[in-house]
Amino acid sequence: MNASFLALCATTLLVVGCGNSPSAAPGGAQNNPDGGASGTGTSPGGTGTSSAGASGVEQVGTSGSGNNTSTGGGVNTGAGAGGASSAMAGSGSSSGGTIGAAGNGVMGTADAPSVTFTEYAIPTNTGAPDSNPGAMAAGPDGNLWFNHQSTAPNAIQNITPAGTFSGVFKTSTTNVGPVAVTGGPDSNVYYTKQGGIGQAQPSGAVKEFGVPNGGDSGGITSGPDGKLWFTEPGKNKIGSMTPAGQFTEFPIPTANSTPFAITLGPDKNLWFTESGSAGNKIGKITTAGVITEYPIATPAANAHSIVAGPDGNLWFTELDGRKLGKVTPAGVVTEYGLPSAASPGNIVAGKDGNLWFAEAGTANCMARATPAGSVAEYLIPSAAAEPSGVAAGADGNIWFAELGTNKIGRVSNLMGGGTVKATTGMGGGDAPLTNGMTCTNDTDCVGSGRACGGDVCSFKVTPHVCVLATSGDPGWCSADAKCWCNGEGATCDMTSHACTFTLHGGSK
Repeated sequence: MNASFLALCATTLLVVGCGNSPSAAPGGAQNNPDGGASGTGTSPGGTGTSSAGASGVEQVGTSGSGNNTSTGGGVNTGAGAGGASSAMAGSGSSSGGTIGAAGNGVMGTADAPSVTFTEYAIPTNTGAPDSNPGAMAAGPDGNLWFNHQSTAPNAIQNITPAGTFSGVFKTSTTNVGPVAVTGGPDSNVYYTKQGGIGQAQPSGAVKEFGVPNGGDSGGITSGPDGKLWFTEPGKNKIGSMTPAGQFTEFPIPTANSTPFAITLGPDKNLWFTESGSAGNKIGKITTAGVITEYPIATPAANAHSIVAGPDGNLWFTELDGRKLGKVTPAGVVTEYGLPSAASPGNIVAGKDGNLWFAEAGTANCMARATPAGSVAEYLIPSAAAEPSGVAAGADGNIWFAELGTNKIGRVSNLMGGGTVKATTGMGGGDAPLTNGMTCTNDTDCVGSGRACGGDVCSFKVTPHVCVLATSGDPGWCSADAKCWCNGEGATCDMTSHACTFTLHGGSK
């Protein structure tokens, strides 16, 4: 495997403690109702042209500032390992403009709900005596899938929301452990590995396809076009693959950028991190192969994981920058320092309306950040758990892999009522986080930052004040848009002036 890729993987364990030792750096002030000041960044828009490969159809699109050009590429053929597959190699490039310096103020802290941890030891009788579970994802079957980072065995496996493990799905090449895993556009699960991409079917059958030109695959996600999109850290490319094994590749304009993680954005483009110091950017690629890059203000930040957030933006972690980053679909990058000096790893958007991410090393935490800029950190019960992959389960809980203990962990009671208090912020608060703030609609109660399942506006008392949804108060609304859970289908009953439900999952 490429040496730089191995070095990159090793950095996931370079983290420090989960204490409350903020380190503020200068940055533009931003109004932040849920915590401290954060920075801002600006990006003037610009236009560019691109041509779509063999078709020669010229397109005009908007990107970051600067002139952008893109050209399509030629066609090659190749064979996939474990079965024949055709591979089409293309190319596309776009030079992004300079982004205004992003602020890097410390994220604020606020009273956070108490949560519950449950840990499941991976049974040795499933063929995984020493698993070292790494990446994790929710599968199309409703189960949580994870890889065995150890090559004993080289496999992937799943766990049901009830905590039952499947047998292992061994990859067909020995001594090559899988890197990342994702639910596919079909009913299968896909994983990346050195030199290839694998497909695991519900029946247990595994099929693998060789990446063209021997490239190593890194992060992987399902695209809006029915394809799998993945990074090639060693080859400095972004690739796509159909479920049948046809490949297309696109070189990244910045040399040695080391693309790592990739996710589908709210704009139907694919967004990826450039973890190498030569890159130090967030990249965007269209399904036609046009790439635009947006610089990160912090040097050598080692941008790691990226996910589409509940606020319509992309959120990413900086392993070495020890920050969270946000990039809008327009390319405006903002960075947030954490209240502790921990190093954030893999990140996922939870169904509670917040971002959840792993903090490995001596931090040994799972952390939650609200889109408004409040962060809370929770110590994992098992010492030296080394949390790695994270996933949002179909059950509404957050699941994570414990690389150091051969366990799979679950965080539940995301809205409060659990047994573990936060170690940053005031921690463990199940009282209204808005401290009796007056209101006229549920959505006036912004203090909790928890969106669906947060605070509601009580009309039981005058003046009307915000209380927790978990208190059972029906709250008050004047329109569907005034329901915190409107995004999950809640509507406003104009007779009772209460939302049809106020807690995640449809319960009132």
